[in-house]
Amino acid sequence: MIKHNPLYQSMFDAVGKTLENMAFMEVMEHFDHSYEIPVDELAWNSLLINDPVQGEIRLAMSKIVLKKLTGNVFGIDEEEITQAQMDDILNELLNTIVGLFLSNLFEDDQEYKMGLPELGEDELPEIDANTIIWKLMTDDEDALQVFASGASLATLKDS
Repeated sequence: MIKHNPLYQSMFDAVGKTLENMAFMEVMEHFDHSYEIPVDELAWNSLLINDPVQGEIRLAMSKIVLKKLTGNVFGIDEEEITQAQMDDILNELLNTIVGLFLSNLFEDDQEYKMGLPELGEDELPEIDANTIIWKLMTDDEDALQVFASGASLATLKDS
């Protein structure tokens, strides 16, 4: 079932490839692992994975970073960007990241099922023992974070 790519690297590669292909940005680990995106600047969404593991993936970034990414994807000035366009890009980013993550993590013939991205409101859900966090940043040092929650996802950490 599990391929050679460990969990952390599978997600890092998925985020990197997605942002490079969609927004022409590079991704690296954030230099400050204690950094939290301020709640009043936060844009986030989530997507459920139903099979072959169960869990939830959340993507979080500041609204300023989301606006910059949206402008890059659509090739328009930030002043012209609508909230609907930003919501679409956030959902498309997460959907693509999760698809690549699962493809990186499992064998090529493994089928998987996932839900549709849903926009989050206010602050992120509580972090528990079954949550894995990727604290990343773009080449412009803009922070983004990915959270994988769920007992069956957490067990893959050591695979």
